[in-house]
Amino acid sequence: MTISLILSAIMAASAAAPQTVFTCRAGGKRVAVTLREDRLTYNFGPPGRPEISLTGGPQGGVFYHRTMYNRGEDQTLRFVSGQWNYVLFNRWQAPQPLSNDRVSPEYNASGVLVMKDGKLVRRINCNKGSGNLTEWPIFKLLKQDEENLTPDDA
Repeated sequence: MTISLILSAIMAASAAAPQTVFTCRAGGKRVAVTLREDRLTYNFGPPGRPEISLTGGPQGGVFYHRTMYNRGEDQTLRFVSGQWNYVLFNRWQAPQPLSNDRVSPEYNASGVLVMKDGKLVRRINCNKGSGNLTEWPIFKLLKQDEENLTPDDA
């Protein structure tokens, strides 16, 4: 009976553990979004010591947008804190055929746009090879972001 109680406690603890939705390195800092139940948490700062931590979910505080286009897509998660917005972005484009039998390489860029009162304050790019945002089921429950700010728009 004691073993079953221990196993139940372990299973309950692991069920409550956050899932990593997105992570990337930006210089010596880390950008991460985790999911616990129906809440997304954005953290930015040195690994293990976030300088900024924001949480939101379907009830508010975070918005989502995804635009699909020919051979690519843009996705954004925008976390709101008063007059500040932290827009996590990912832009992916498949290799494109060019003239002269050449092909452009795949393009995949991620990072964060830091906005204050609607103005771009800082762009933080993920280090090459890190960061990739894929659509999670929770995203479809979030309020849609009509702004859909990407680096080209900010």
